[in-house]
Amino acid sequence: MTASTDRFGNPFDPIVRYARGHILKSTDEEVARMLRARHIVGERVRAHGQEGVYDLSGMNRGSGITAEDTRHLTSHVPFFERFEGKTEPYALKHMGADSALHSVLILNRVSAANFIALTTILKPGDRVLALAPLNGVSHPSTVRPVAMAGAKLQEFHTYADLEKEWHAGGAPRLLLITPISASKRHLPFDEFTKALALPRKPDTIAFVDDAHMASRVAFFEEPRTFQVGAIDLAGCSADKHVAGPRAGVLIGRKDLIVEIGSRAYELGLEAQAGQYVGVANALRNFDPRVVKEAGEIAKKLVEILARKYGAKRAYLGGPGVSIAGDDVIDIALEQRGGGAKPKLVAVEAAGLVAMEMLEKDGVLTIGAVSMPGSAPVMRLMMYPDGSRLGMERIVRSLENGIARLARVIDDPDAARAQLLGA
Repeated sequence: MTASTDRFGNPFDPIVRYARGHILKSTDEEVARMLRARHIVGERVRAHGQEGVYDLSGMNRGSGITAEDTRHLTSHVPFFERFEGKTEPYALKHMGADSALHSVLILNRVSAANFIALTTILKPGDRVLALAPLNGVSHPSTVRPVAMAGAKLQEFHTYADLEKEWHAGGAPRLLLITPISASKRHLPFDEFTKALALPRKPDTIAFVDDAHMASRVAFFEEPRTFQVGAIDLAGCSADKHVAGPRAGVLIGRKDLIVEIGSRAYELGLEAQAGQYVGVANALRNFDPRVVKEAGEIAKKLVEILARKYGAKRAYLGGPGVSIAGDDVIDIALEQRGGGAKPKLVAVEAAGLVAMEMLEKDGVLTIGAVSMPGSAPVMRLMMYPDGSRLGMERIVRSLENGIARLARVIDDPDAARAQLLGA
C-alpha cells in the first residue's frame, strides 16, 4: 500500500483524494446520490412533516431571509436602497478583518470563492505549499483550481514538514492552509500560527480555506480568521454551523479583492439578492454558544461510539463525531465475519450508511446530501438537531446503518439501488 491508495489498495482520485468505486465512479454518480437523498427528504417531510427529519449535517442551508426582507426583494430597485453594502461590514466583523486593509466579496458558494480566487492569483508553474490537518486533506475546491491554473501543489500535514520544504525550496507563490478539513480533522492552532509566520517573498500570498471557521471559533475557542496572523485572503461559509444560506464569504487585501471581484462578476459567481441578504442575517445573528452546546453533546457521543467501535475509529470532529469511510468498512467486515476484499469503497460505504439512516430513521447527515468531493466519512454533527433526536436514537440509527452495510457490502447491485435508486 502507498499514500496513493486506500487501505484496501484502491487507487485515489488525484483531485478528490479518495477512491472512486464501481457505483460512485465519478461526479455524475455522486450528484445522482445527492439528488436522490434530497428527494427522500422531501418525501419524508410530505409524509411526516418537517419534524420527521433530524438534521445532523452541521448545516442549515436555509435562505436566512425574513418575511420583512421579502418586501424589499421584489426587484433590484428596493434591494439597492435597503440592502446594498450592508452585508460586508458583518462579514468583516465575523472574520475579524480590518475595513482599512480588507475588502469583501459575497459569493454563491465557498467552492466558488476558492475557484475564482485561486484561478485569478495563480499562474502556470506557480508553486503552492499546502498545510492540512493530519489524516485530512485540502478540499477539492482548492486542489482543482490550483490544477486548472497550472500551478504545482505540494501538501503537508505537519508544520515541520512544511518548514523543511519552505527553507529547501524557498517561499512559494501561495501558502494554502486548511484549519479544519472536510473530514473534520483539526489543525493544531500552534501549527496554524507558525505556518503564517514563515518568511515570505514579496509576492507570497497566504490563503486560508476557513470554511469551518464557525466551529473552529465556537468549539475550539480559537481566534477569528484574520486575528490569527498575517493572512492575505481567506474564505468562510455562511451555513457551516451558521444559520445559512449556502454562500461563501471571501475577504482579503483590497488590491486582491478588486482583481478577484472583477472576474467573479464576469463569471456570475456573486451571491444573488436573497443570498446576499440572508448572509447578513446569518453573520449578524451568529451565536457561538449554540455550537458550543452542540459540541458538549458530541463529547458524550464520541465516548459511546469509541467504546462500541474502537477508540481510534470514532473521533471528535469539532461539534460532532466522525468515523472514516475505511473504518466504516472495517466495522461492517467484522460484523460480516471477515472475508474477501470488500466490493465497495469508502465513499460508497459511508454514503450507504447515511442513506439507510435517512430512509429508515429520518436522520439527515452530510454523507447523504454532500456535494461531490466531500470527504468519505460518516459524520454525525450535533448541530442543529442532535439534542432533539437524543443520544440513544442516534446510536441505534448508526448501528442499523452499519448493519445494512454489512449485509450488502458484497452485493453491488443492492448497494447501487440504495445509493442511486436504480
